[in-house]
Amino acid sequence: MNHSQTDEQLLERIREGDRDALAALYMRYRKRLYVFCLRMLKTEAKAEDAVHDTFLKICNCAHAVENSESFQSWVFRIARNEALMAIRKKREQTDGASDDAWDDETPLSLLTKKNTSEILREMIDDLKAEYREVLLLREYEQFSYEQIAGITSSTESSVKSRLHKARLALAKRAAPFFRERREV
Repeated sequence: MNHSQTDEQLLERIREGDRDALAALYMRYRKRLYVFCLRMLKTEAKAEDAVHDTFLKICNCAHAVENSESFQSWVFRIARNEALMAIRKKREQTDGASDDAWDDETPLSLLTKKNTSEILREMIDDLKAEYREVLLLREYEQFSYEQIAGITSSTESSVKSRLHKARLALAKRAAPFFRERREV
């Protein structure tokens, strides 16, 4: 496999039926996509399935990619959609009217037993998917607001708003823990 080829060159080879090019893209993106999907779905098996389905769609839809679009953003958009489909399948029927950023409530007492990175990881995991995904794409994947908007099929202002709400929710949820840690 030639690692010096660009994503676009590999994509062109996939369009021509070259399975080695798909393997090269898989090796290039699998870890990042897996971590992203794992953080979205919270289970290894579902994350693996989402990554697998992402690459099946890449193979089947390679002809549909436009040159003007970033391949990396397209790949993450597919992975995001796969993760969201898995979340929708799992989610029970709820009214969805809540304006709260959290999927479920976690007792604050559990937070005091864990180290800071575990606590923050759990807090991020507890965010609703629409807030968690923008936070992960921005802070962990270092995507620009424009790229995140493309991946999530939304506007930059919507991305900024959700990111702001996610950060505020994290700060509010973490404040008692860090205040308690300072007092110890």
